[in-house]
Amino acid sequence: MAEEGVVEKQEYQLKHPHSFKICSSTMTEAFELEAINTALIAVDKYKQLKDIAFYVKHEYDRKYPGSGKATEGVYHCIVGNHYASAVSHETRQFIHLKVDTYHIILWKSKDTPFTVAD
Repeated sequence: MAEEGVVEKQEYQLKHPHSFKICSSTMTEAFELEAINTALIAVDKYKQLKDIAFYVKHEYDRKYPGSGKATEGVYHCIVGNHYASAVSHETRQFIHLKVDTYHIILWKSKDTPFTVAD
């Protein structure tokens, strides 16, 4: 019988070595480390960019679920080699990192109505 309060965490063993670099981040160090680990696993497990993005986004939604309110927001993820982006994000909820040759952007955003000035 396992002792109470002791949780055994199963770590994913990477099949291949990967390089990574944080290009830009407003996340706390703990969130950055989690994003790096999640991205490394995704790149190791999947070859298609859409599958990598799906995995990263859903892992962050699973690990850091919202309360279900529309004002709380959800995570979004973009993965690719050549693209431009301009995103609005919650405070301390954005990271742009590079794993091998893939650029990965992960951010949390809520859907808030606003008006755009002309």
